[in-house]
Amino acid sequence: MRVLVTRPEPGASIFAEELRELGHEPILQPLLEFRALNFDPAKLRAAQALIITSGNCLRALKEMSLFAHVTDVPLYCVGEGTARRAQAVGFKELLATADTAEQLAAKIIASGSRNATLVHLTGEHQAFDLAGALSREGFRIETVRVYNMEACREFGAAVDAMLKAGDVNGVILMSPRTAEIYVSLCHRHGVADCAKSPLYFCLSKNVAAKLASLKPNHVRVSGKPNRTALLELLVAD
Repeated sequence: MRVLVTRPEPGASIFAEELRELGHEPILQPLLEFRALNFDPAKLRAAQALIITSGNCLRALKEMSLFAHVTDVPLYCVGEGTARRAQAVGFKELLATADTAEQLAAKIIASGSRNATLVHLTGEHQAFDLAGALSREGFRIETVRVYNMEACREFGAAVDAMLKAGDVNGVILMSPRTAEIYVSLCHRHGVADCAKSPLYFCLSKNVAAKLASLKPNHVRVSGKPNRTALLELLVAD
């Protein structure tokens, strides 16, 4: 199967290699590009616990050379893969992990640690308002935006031609924002009708919902919101 990989680099290339091992032909078309933001590191050092909801937060900390200053701070983390990366770079205490920010918020609320000062590291765009959910439950939390993901403005010429020719068999979509960008570009390039045909492999129902205006013929939703479960969908097909 010829599969369009839309996630940002360096994850796109890693995912592409996994697809090749499964016998698929990946087409790389990252729809988001990472940009670290300037922020005040003093806010991180004052935290009694950090919340990281994306591996891109670790990437931003690395670019700011801040690992040595924050790895002693206890950590809440979304995603087992991100948690492993955090431990690999020196974070010593992992308080809890979850598959999604909403699930992590529930675990933090259940912990009852409302006296701790929490700092949520995140990007400019959030699929779930974790800070709002915790604030409503009486937690003290500050949000620090450490990166932005800039949207791709157009498909590459080769991808445009392949969509028009019906040569794309599958499309990987791993976030609601990525799906929104993909749909927008399909309309901009005039390939919305052609884009009904591929199989769509979505990380969650929220991602799949963003495809509504395309009216795709076939949508598969991962059983769990992680890369392993998404790859299992492709094995099944």
